[in-house]
Amino acid sequence: MQLSDKIKSSITENPQIIAILKNKSREKTWENFTRTHFNLIAKTINKQITKEVLANPDLVEMGLIIGRQSLEKQLRTLRCNHVYDFIKYLSNMGEYRVYNWISGKTLQSYWNGGEAKYIKINSLLVFLQVPFDEWDNWQKVQELGRGNSIRLSSVNNGFSRSSMVIIKNYYLGNYFLYYPKTDGSSNIIKTPFILKEHENGQIIVRSVSEGHRYSGKVIGIRDGCLYINCQNLDFEEMEQYVFNIGLETKPEVLFGVSTTVSVRNRRPVALKNILVKQTKDDKNFDNIHEIEIALDKIFDTETEEAIIVNYFKNSVHNIITTNSCRKLEDVKKIINK
Repeated sequence: MQLSDKIKSSITENPQIIAILKNKSREKTWENFTRTHFNLIAKTINKQITKEVLANPDLVEMGLIIGRQSLEKQLRTLRCNHVYDFIKYLSNMGEYRVYNWISGKTLQSYWNGGEAKYIKINSLLVFLQVPFDEWDNWQKVQELGRGNSIRLSSVNNGFSRSSMVIIKNYYLGNYFLYYPKTDGSSNIIKTPFILKEHENGQIIVRSVSEGHRYSGKVIGIRDGCLYINCQNLDFEEMEQYVFNIGLETKPEVLFGVSTTVSVRNRRPVALKNILVKQTKDDKNFDNIHEIEIALDKIFDTETEEAIIVNYFKNSVHNIITTNSCRKLEDVKKIINK
Protein backbone atom coordinates (compact mmCIF):
# COMPACT_ATOMS: atom_id res chain seq x y z
CA MET A 1 0.00 0.00 0.00
CA GLN A 2 1.04 3.61 -0.38
CA LEU A 3 1.58 5.90 2.58
CA SER A 4 -1.66 7.73 3.28
CA ASP A 5 -2.04 11.50 2.96
CA LYS A 6 -2.94 11.63 6.65
CA ILE A 7 0.40 10.14 7.71
CA LYS A 8 2.30 12.25 5.18
CA SER A 9 0.73 15.51 6.30
CA SER A 10 1.26 14.65 9.97
CA ILE A 11 4.97 14.07 9.31
CA THR A 12 5.41 17.23 7.24
CA GLU A 13 3.61 19.27 9.92
CA ASN A 14 5.47 17.67 12.82
CA PRO A 15 7.27 20.36 14.91
CA GLN A 16 10.49 18.30 15.12
CA ILE A 17 10.60 17.90 11.34
CA ILE A 18 9.81 21.56 10.72
CA ALA A 19 12.59 22.56 13.10
CA ILE A 20 15.32 20.47 11.47
CA LEU A 21 14.33 21.61 7.95
CA LYS A 22 14.36 25.27 8.87
CA ASN A 23 17.02 27.11 6.86
CA LYS A 24 18.10 23.80 5.26
CA SER A 25 16.30 24.37 1.99
CA ARG A 26 14.07 26.84 0.22
CA GLU A 27 12.29 23.93 -1.46
CA LYS A 28 8.85 23.37 0.11
CA THR A 29 7.66 20.43 -1.99
CA TRP A 30 8.72 17.17 -0.37
CA GLU A 31 8.60 15.31 -3.70
CA ASN A 32 11.49 17.55 -4.81
CA PHE A 33 13.61 17.03 -1.71
CA THR A 34 17.04 15.48 -2.19
CA ARG A 35 18.27 12.32 -0.48
CA THR A 36 20.20 14.56 1.93
CA HIS A 37 16.95 16.13 3.13
CA PHE A 38 15.30 12.74 3.63
CA ASN A 39 18.35 11.39 5.47
CA LEU A 40 18.07 14.32 7.86
CA ILE A 41 14.36 13.68 8.33
CA ALA A 42 14.97 9.95 8.86
CA LYS A 43 17.55 10.69 11.56
CA THR A 44 15.02 12.75 13.52
CA ILE A 45 12.31 10.12 13.07
CA ASN A 46 14.62 7.29 14.12
CA LYS A 47 15.73 9.10 17.29
CA GLN A 48 12.11 9.52 18.38
CA ILE A 49 11.23 5.92 17.55
CA THR A 50 14.10 4.68 19.71
CA LYS A 51 12.84 6.79 22.61
CA GLU A 52 9.39 5.24 22.21
CA VAL A 53 10.89 1.73 22.06
CA LEU A 54 12.86 2.27 25.25
CA ALA A 55 9.62 3.32 26.95
CA ASN A 56 7.69 0.41 25.43
CA PRO A 57 9.91 -2.60 24.50
CA ASP A 58 6.80 -4.56 23.43
CA LEU A 59 6.98 -2.67 20.14
CA VAL A 60 10.05 -4.78 19.34
CA GLU A 61 9.15 -7.98 21.17
CA MET A 62 5.77 -8.20 19.40
CA GLY A 63 7.37 -7.57 16.02
CA LEU A 64 5.35 -4.41 15.40
CA ILE A 65 8.15 -2.22 14.03
CA ILE A 66 10.84 -4.74 13.14
CA GLY A 67 10.44 -8.08 11.38
CA ARG A 68 11.42 -11.27 13.15
CA GLN A 69 14.13 -12.06 10.61
CA SER A 70 15.63 -8.58 10.92
CA LEU A 71 15.54 -8.79 14.70
CA GLU A 72 17.23 -12.21 14.74
CA LYS A 73 19.91 -10.88 12.39
CA GLN A 74 20.50 -7.95 14.73
CA LEU A 75 20.72 -10.25 17.74
CA ARG A 76 23.33 -12.38 15.97
CA THR A 77 25.32 -9.35 14.85
CA LEU A 78 25.30 -7.82 18.34
CA ARG A 79 25.78 -11.23 19.99
CA CYS A 80 22.64 -10.70 22.02
CA ASN A 81 20.73 -13.59 23.57
CA HIS A 82 17.42 -11.85 24.16
CA VAL A 83 15.27 -8.98 22.97
CA TYR A 84 16.03 -7.10 26.16
CA ASP A 85 19.74 -7.23 25.32
CA PHE A 86 18.86 -5.45 22.10
CA ILE A 87 16.83 -2.87 24.04
CA LYS A 88 19.83 -2.34 26.32
CA TYR A 89 21.99 -1.84 23.24
CA LEU A 90 19.60 0.87 22.03
CA SER A 91 19.74 2.63 25.39
CA ASN A 92 23.54 2.77 25.25
CA MET A 93 23.80 4.21 21.73
CA GLY A 94 24.22 7.79 22.92
CA GLU A 95 23.19 11.08 21.38
CA TYR A 96 25.05 10.87 18.07
CA ARG A 97 24.40 7.25 17.15
CA VAL A 98 20.98 6.46 15.70
CA TYR A 99 19.36 3.09 15.03
CA ASN A 100 18.03 2.96 11.47
CA TRP A 101 14.37 2.02 11.86
CA ILE A 102 13.61 3.67 8.53
CA SER A 103 16.01 5.07 5.94
CA GLY A 104 16.03 8.33 4.04
CA LYS A 105 15.91 6.32 0.81
CA THR A 106 12.72 4.61 1.95
CA LEU A 107 11.11 7.91 2.98
CA GLN A 108 12.00 9.47 -0.35
CA SER A 109 10.31 6.59 -2.16
CA TYR A 110 7.09 7.16 -0.18
CA TRP A 111 6.88 10.76 -1.37
CA ASN A 112 7.35 9.59 -4.93
CA GLY A 113 4.61 6.97 -5.08
CA GLY A 114 6.50 4.00 -3.62
CA GLU A 115 4.84 1.15 -1.75
CA ALA A 116 5.02 1.09 2.05
CA LYS A 117 5.33 -2.08 4.15
CA TYR A 118 3.18 -2.45 7.25
CA ILE A 119 6.17 -2.53 9.60
CA LYS A 120 7.50 0.74 8.19
CA ILE A 121 4.06 2.36 8.47
CA ASN A 122 3.92 1.18 12.09
CA SER A 123 7.31 2.78 12.70
CA LEU A 124 6.05 6.11 11.40
CA LEU A 125 2.95 5.86 13.59
CA VAL A 126 5.23 5.28 16.58
CA PHE A 127 7.17 8.42 15.63
CA LEU A 128 3.91 10.36 15.42
CA GLN A 129 2.94 8.92 18.84
CA VAL A 130 -0.38 7.65 17.50
CA PRO A 131 -2.09 5.48 20.17
CA PHE A 132 -1.99 1.78 19.29
CA ASP A 133 -5.79 1.47 19.22
CA GLU A 134 -5.90 4.11 16.44
CA TRP A 135 -3.34 2.45 14.15
CA ASP A 136 -6.00 0.61 12.21
CA ASN A 137 -7.85 3.81 11.32
CA TRP A 138 -4.66 5.58 10.23
CA GLN A 139 -3.74 2.67 7.99
CA LYS A 140 -7.19 2.56 6.41
CA VAL A 141 -7.05 5.94 4.70
CA GLN A 142 -6.92 5.37 0.95
CA GLU A 143 -6.31 7.93 -1.73
CA LEU A 144 -9.02 8.72 -4.31
CA GLY A 145 -7.13 11.42 -6.14
CA ARG A 146 -5.24 14.63 -5.54
CA GLY A 147 -6.69 16.42 -2.52
CA ASN A 148 -9.44 13.83 -2.09
CA SER A 149 -9.49 10.88 0.29
CA ILE A 150 -11.91 8.62 2.08
CA ARG A 151 -11.64 6.84 5.41
CA LEU A 152 -12.69 3.25 4.92
CA SER A 153 -13.87 2.98 8.50
CA SER A 154 -16.58 5.55 7.77
CA VAL A 155 -18.19 3.34 5.14
CA ASN A 156 -16.92 0.12 6.72
CA ASN A 157 -16.41 -1.44 3.29
CA GLY A 158 -19.92 -2.92 3.27
CA PHE A 159 -19.71 -4.45 6.75
CA SER A 160 -22.30 -3.30 9.26
CA ARG A 161 -21.33 -2.29 12.77
CA SER A 162 -23.97 -4.67 14.11
CA SER A 163 -22.05 -7.60 12.64
CA MET A 164 -19.27 -6.97 15.16
CA VAL A 165 -21.80 -7.25 17.98
CA ILE A 166 -22.96 -10.60 16.59
CA ILE A 167 -19.37 -11.85 16.42
CA LYS A 168 -18.71 -10.81 20.02
CA ASN A 169 -21.84 -12.63 21.18
CA TYR A 170 -21.44 -15.88 19.26
CA TYR A 171 -18.01 -16.40 17.71
CA LEU A 172 -15.29 -15.42 20.18
CA GLY A 173 -13.28 -18.27 21.67
CA ASN A 174 -10.56 -20.84 21.14
CA TYR A 175 -10.52 -22.85 17.92
CA PHE A 176 -8.27 -25.37 16.26
CA LEU A 177 -7.57 -24.44 12.66
CA TYR A 178 -7.01 -27.31 10.20
CA TYR A 179 -5.62 -26.77 6.70
CA PRO A 180 -3.53 -28.66 4.10
CA LYS A 181 0.16 -27.94 3.69
CA THR A 182 1.45 -26.50 0.42
CA ASP A 183 4.87 -28.16 0.46
CA GLY A 184 3.75 -31.23 -1.48
CA SER A 185 3.56 -33.50 1.58
CA SER A 186 -0.26 -33.78 1.61
CA ASN A 187 -0.19 -33.40 5.38
CA ILE A 188 -2.66 -31.47 7.49
CA ILE A 189 -1.75 -28.75 9.97
CA LYS A 190 -3.64 -28.37 13.24
CA THR A 191 -2.91 -25.15 15.11
CA PRO A 192 -4.56 -22.89 17.73
CA PHE A 193 -6.63 -20.03 16.34
CA ILE A 194 -7.96 -17.54 18.88
CA LEU A 195 -10.68 -14.93 18.38
CA LYS A 196 -10.89 -12.48 21.26
CA GLU A 197 -11.89 -8.92 22.02
CA HIS A 198 -9.05 -6.47 22.56
CA GLU A 199 -9.32 -3.86 25.30
CA ASN A 200 -9.93 -1.25 22.59
CA GLY A 201 -13.05 -3.12 21.44
CA GLN A 202 -11.57 -4.61 18.26
CA ILE A 203 -11.85 -8.34 17.64
CA ILE A 204 -8.37 -9.69 17.09
CA VAL A 205 -6.86 -12.99 15.99
CA ARG A 206 -3.83 -14.81 17.34
CA SER A 207 -2.30 -17.85 15.69
CA VAL A 208 1.08 -19.56 15.33
CA SER A 209 1.61 -21.78 12.32
CA GLU A 210 4.82 -23.59 11.32
CA GLY A 211 6.83 -21.21 13.47
CA HIS A 212 5.14 -18.17 11.91
CA ARG A 213 3.23 -15.81 14.16
CA TYR A 214 0.05 -14.37 12.73
CA SER A 215 -1.76 -11.38 14.15
CA GLY A 216 -4.93 -10.07 12.64
CA LYS A 217 -8.37 -8.67 13.06
CA VAL A 218 -11.90 -9.68 12.24
CA ILE A 219 -13.31 -7.42 9.54
CA GLY A 220 -16.94 -8.39 9.99
CA ILE A 221 -19.81 -10.48 8.63
CA ARG A 222 -21.20 -9.99 5.16
CA ASP A 223 -23.49 -12.22 3.09
CA GLY A 224 -23.30 -14.97 5.70
CA CYS A 225 -19.50 -15.05 5.74
CA LEU A 226 -16.97 -14.11 8.39
CA TYR A 227 -14.01 -12.12 7.02
CA ILE A 228 -10.62 -12.11 8.75
CA ASN A 229 -7.31 -10.50 7.73
CA CYS A 230 -4.04 -11.69 9.26
CA GLN A 231 -0.47 -10.44 8.95
CA ASN A 232 2.58 -12.62 9.34
CA LEU A 233 4.72 -10.95 12.01
CA ASP A 234 7.86 -12.78 10.91
CA PHE A 235 7.64 -12.29 7.14
CA GLU A 236 6.06 -9.78 4.77
CA GLU A 237 2.99 -11.88 4.11
CA MET A 238 -0.75 -11.38 4.44
CA GLU A 239 -3.34 -14.13 4.85
CA GLN A 240 -7.05 -13.59 4.29
CA TYR A 241 -9.80 -15.89 5.55
CA VAL A 242 -13.45 -16.22 4.61
CA PHE A 243 -15.57 -18.60 6.72
CA ASN A 244 -19.12 -19.64 5.91
CA ILE A 245 -21.35 -19.04 8.95
CA GLY A 246 -24.75 -18.62 7.31
CA LEU A 247 -27.37 -18.00 9.99
CA GLU A 248 -25.77 -20.38 12.48
CA THR A 249 -25.01 -19.06 15.98
CA LYS A 250 -22.46 -20.60 18.32
CA PRO A 251 -21.28 -23.15 15.72
CA GLU A 252 -18.97 -26.02 16.56
CA VAL A 253 -17.40 -26.07 13.10
CA LEU A 254 -16.76 -23.39 10.47
CA PHE A 255 -15.76 -24.18 6.89
CA GLY A 256 -13.80 -21.61 4.92
CA VAL A 257 -10.93 -20.77 2.63
CA SER A 258 -7.73 -18.80 3.05
CA THR A 259 -5.54 -17.13 0.46
CA THR A 260 -1.80 -17.07 0.98
CA VAL A 261 1.49 -17.71 -0.85
CA SER A 262 2.87 -21.19 -1.47
CA VAL A 263 6.12 -22.01 0.33
CA ARG A 264 7.19 -24.10 -2.68
CA ASN A 265 7.01 -21.62 -5.55
CA ARG A 266 5.85 -18.34 -3.94
CA ARG A 267 2.66 -18.29 -5.99
CA PRO A 268 -0.78 -17.38 -4.64
CA VAL A 269 -2.80 -20.34 -3.40
CA ALA A 270 -6.23 -20.87 -1.87
CA LEU A 271 -6.64 -23.47 0.86
CA LYS A 272 -9.65 -25.13 2.42
CA ASN A 273 -9.80 -24.33 6.13
CA ILE A 274 -11.79 -25.81 8.99
CA LEU A 275 -12.22 -24.18 12.38
CA VAL A 276 -13.34 -26.38 15.28
CA LYS A 277 -14.39 -24.51 18.41
CA GLN A 278 -13.13 -25.83 21.73
CA THR A 279 -15.62 -26.19 24.58
CA LYS A 280 -13.03 -26.29 27.37
CA ASP A 281 -11.64 -22.97 28.58
CA ASP A 282 -7.91 -23.71 28.45
CA LYS A 283 -6.03 -20.70 29.87
CA ASN A 284 -2.81 -21.89 28.21
CA PHE A 285 -4.43 -22.43 24.83
CA ASP A 286 -2.24 -19.82 23.11
CA ASN A 287 0.86 -21.75 24.22
CA ILE A 288 -0.19 -24.96 22.47
CA HIS A 289 2.07 -25.82 19.55
CA GLU A 290 0.83 -26.78 16.12
CA ILE A 291 1.02 -30.39 15.02
CA GLU A 292 1.35 -31.95 11.58
CA ILE A 293 -0.90 -34.91 10.80
CA ALA A 294 -0.22 -37.31 7.95
CA LEU A 295 -3.18 -37.59 5.61
CA ASP A 296 -2.85 -41.39 5.55
CA LYS A 297 -2.82 -41.73 9.34
CA ILE A 298 -5.10 -44.49 10.65
CA PHE A 299 -7.22 -43.52 13.66
CA ASP A 300 -8.50 -46.09 16.17
CA THR A 301 -11.22 -43.85 17.60
CA GLU A 302 -13.49 -41.20 16.13
CA THR A 303 -11.78 -38.14 17.59
CA GLU A 304 -11.97 -34.55 16.38
CA GLU A 305 -8.70 -35.04 14.50
CA ALA A 306 -9.93 -38.28 12.93
CA ILE A 307 -13.12 -36.69 11.60
CA ILE A 308 -11.37 -33.63 10.15
CA VAL A 309 -8.45 -35.55 8.60
CA ASN A 310 -10.82 -38.08 7.04
CA TYR A 311 -12.80 -35.20 5.60
CA PHE A 312 -9.71 -33.78 3.90
CA LYS A 313 -8.76 -37.29 2.73
CA ASN A 314 -12.08 -37.68 0.93
CA SER A 315 -12.33 -34.10 -0.28
CA VAL A 316 -11.14 -32.81 -3.65
CA HIS A 317 -9.52 -29.48 -4.46
CA ASN A 318 -8.20 -28.86 -0.96
CA ILE A 319 -5.55 -26.64 -2.54
CA ILE A 320 -6.12 -24.38 -5.53
CA THR A 321 -2.88 -23.16 -7.06
CA THR A 322 -2.29 -20.40 -9.58
CA ASN A 323 -0.22 -20.67 -12.73
CA SER A 324 2.47 -18.33 -13.97
CA CYS A 325 1.34 -16.79 -17.27
CA ARG A 326 2.29 -13.81 -19.35
CA LYS A 327 0.49 -14.23 -22.69
CA LEU A 328 -2.58 -15.97 -24.07
CA GLU A 329 -0.24 -18.54 -25.61
CA ASP A 330 0.78 -19.52 -22.07
CA VAL A 331 -2.85 -20.19 -21.20
CA LYS A 332 -3.21 -22.45 -24.27
CA LYS A 333 -0.12 -24.44 -23.18
CA ILE A 334 -1.69 -25.00 -19.75
CA ILE A 335 -4.93 -26.20 -21.36
CA ASN A 336 -3.08 -28.64 -23.58
CA LYS A 337 -1.07 -30.22 -20.79
